[in-house]
Amino acid sequence: MKKRIIILSIIISLLSLYIGFLSFHNNNSKNDTYNVNKGNGLKVREKVMKKREDNKDKDKDIKEEVLARLKSEEYYIPTNLDRYLNYLENNPITDYEEVVKRVNVGIDYEFYTHRKQADYSKNTLILVNKYNYVRKSFVPDLVDIESKYTKKSAKMAKDAYPYFKEMVEMARLDGITLFNVSAYRSFETQKAIYHGYEIVDGKENADRYSARAGYSEHQTGLALDINTSSSLDHFENSLEFAWLSRNAYKYGFILRYPLGKEYLTGFKFEPWHYRYVGVDAATYIYENHITFDEYYAYFLVQNEL
Repeated sequence: MKKRIIILSIIISLLSLYIGFLSFHNNNSKNDTYNVNKGNGLKVREKVMKKREDNKDKDKDIKEEVLARLKSEEYYIPTNLDRYLNYLENNPITDYEEVVKRVNVGIDYEFYTHRKQADYSKNTLILVNKYNYVRKSFVPDLVDIESKYTKKSAKMAKDAYPYFKEMVEMARLDGITLFNVSAYRSFETQKAIYHGYEIVDGKENADRYSARAGYSEHQTGLALDINTSSSLDHFENSLEFAWLSRNAYKYGFILRYPLGKEYLTGFKFEPWHYRYVGVDAATYIYENHITFDEYYAYFLVQNEL
């Protein structure tokens, strides 16, 4: 019996030693695993941080490239920088020249929003469009258009009329007949015209080819429709239009709503609608194939900033 007790004690001792060994081994293994995991975690974190830094550097490089590209554009306006960047961010367009052009004329805003009163001090260079309006009571210095230059009784801005007459006379020498069909219109007249189109075609369609009251260049007396006011006449295919396309700028007139520029001007192509801006401005616009809206933003608004 005593011998059995001794043997049992030995077995218990051996088991205790074995259990102690296992516990020690497991603790060491856990520590090793912890240390390995800790080391791997640090490496992962370092990689993440490095990637973030690399992305920051990359973003910085991209932004610097975008800024450089924008600033290199001919008609870049420094005060419009935030708007350029915002337009790039919100529109699928990478043509920097186009971004500058669109923001400069204001079409990063919806038409007939961000409206302000036109600057009357600009005189013959006053801008009236879907963002710039003239007050209801505004009436320019007008003169009557003589009957041989118009199909019906009409008035025109005094500063522009002599140049229109000269243009008509010079065209006549080339066998071309030009005449006015619609020049100055009052606020109320324009209101009635637009309302008529709105009833027939709805506001959205009417806005494409007719200005709302107060937003029409005709109220300045500086714009007129030559020979027709209807797209049905296809004036763009006439000899008269061809002559005007080559010569109108020489007398200070521009084609105000040219083909392919509808998205900038807000109006469809009107081959009959001419606007007096003076010979210097008209020549630049003609030679550089830009709209008056673009010219005004760059040469008149920016110069005042």
